[in-house]
Amino acid sequence: MADKLLIGISAQTVTAAHWHGGKIVECLTFANDEGGQADFKDYLDRSADTPTHIMVDAVEEDYRFETLPHAYGSDRADMVGRKLKQHYRNTTYMAATLLGRDTGKRRDDRYLFSALTNPDLIADWLQAVAARGMPIAGIYLLPVVGAGLLDKLDVKAINLLLVAQHATGLRLTFFRDRQFRLSRLTRGDSGRPENRTRYFSEEISNTRLYLHALRTMTLDEHLTVLLIDRGDELQEEAAGVARENPSLDCVRLGRSELAGRLGINNELLEASPYAIYLHLLGLKAPLSNLAPASTMVGYKRFQARRAIYAACGALSVAAAVWTGTNLYQSVMLSGDTEYAARQTALLSSQYQEITRQFPQAPTSAENLKKTVEIAQRLRATAHTPQKVMALLGRALEVSPAIVIRELGWKYGVTEIEAEGARTLEAAPSAPGGAAGQRKESALIDGEVRPFRGDYRSAIITINGFADRLAEEPEVSEVKVVKLPLNVNPALSLSGNTLDNPEQGGTAEFKLLLVFKPPK
Repeated sequence: MADKLLIGISAQTVTAAHWHGGKIVECLTFANDEGGQADFKDYLDRSADTPTHIMVDAVEEDYRFETLPHAYGSDRADMVGRKLKQHYRNTTYMAATLLGRDTGKRRDDRYLFSALTNPDLIADWLQAVAARGMPIAGIYLLPVVGAGLLDKLDVKAINLLLVAQHATGLRLTFFRDRQFRLSRLTRGDSGRPENRTRYFSEEISNTRLYLHALRTMTLDEHLTVLLIDRGDELQEEAAGVARENPSLDCVRLGRSELAGRLGINNELLEASPYAIYLHLLGLKAPLSNLAPASTMVGYKRFQARRAIYAACGALSVAAAVWTGTNLYQSVMLSGDTEYAARQTALLSSQYQEITRQFPQAPTSAENLKKTVEIAQRLRATAHTPQKVMALLGRALEVSPAIVIRELGWKYGVTEIEAEGARTLEAAPSAPGGAAGQRKESALIDGEVRPFRGDYRSAIITINGFADRLAEEPEVSEVKVVKLPLNVNPALSLSGNTLDNPEQGGTAEFKLLLVFKPPK
């Protein structure tokens, strides 16, 4: 953790503690006079440029709890600022702390307004700190800092009164449901032991009456008194308070228990009654910061400077990592390059050795290359009758009486040769076809099965098969080369009407199928 300078100011003394490594390593007390101020300034000269947190223990303090309408942003800031100026006109050390939302329907905001009403108490000490350019991180009232004791001591009481003997008097701080509600610093005769018990009992009773008058707590409610005894000298007082006030519980925390729970050594507890509170301030600063913006200008610059240093450090680390990564990659790439060069040389020598054992080639390498290229082009432009067979397969699925006996296929400029071809209607071919363009053609030799001498039915079946082929989009035309019966009207009829048509004959046919040229 970063170093801090923790200062506790009271009307009689000033306590300065140096925070390092998460704990107080040095604690000194200075009297509130000219000699004490001179010693304090010498001490500050050894702690230059250290963030300073100031805690004030004074009678001149004020606390107010108020409820304001719920607002956001600048509206909230303006409203709270006006309320602070309305309450505290004669001091600049004031703060407003948002405690939460009200439980009513309006859900208003609950605030704690606090202030140091006597700025002169800290003026000289604060000027000594500012004159040395030390950044002031905040100014806090001791009761607000002391609220951190509840978490450290793990106190569960609903109504708790924290009582501690300080150099300026008896400090009584009341908490309800673990939230700060009231604090009093009394000045009285507590020096003689025979008077201390009566003094403690009277101040606790006065505090209960004051809480009852404020309607913060009734006299019938149970109260727990936590007595901070850092010097192990208040045993009789704790017993006397419990004896004279049977309606409350009085719990005393001695030096060893305080040191164990708070993590403070006994030497610090003996050094100053404010060592406990300065330790809490070093662990965590409360939200109620009384320091005005003008006082914290140096601390804002300090934070900005630290942020710049942190950013520069992060950039330096990133640059170092990047440089290291690039260096590592360069070394690896250099090694890979050398390895690849050695492998290339090795493979080259092995290739040369192997090629010396090859037999003499029948021709030059250039001719072999051309031969391979020609073979690849022939393979790429090769054609098969696959398209013809697929088309016939689709047509035969709907014409089960058609049987293919022989199939001829040709891919060329001219069609496959077929005698007596007669063209049937087919799908129109694409216009603009160039003459002499290669195309596919096929000669289909088939018959109709079963055939029982009914030539008319056979011819109808064959023509239907030819029509289905002509409907395919790839087909340019279908030519009927041969039918089972010549239906030419120019021929004369012959035959015997007594012959049985079912006794013999076949219904053979031939079709010429011509495909459209490829685009």
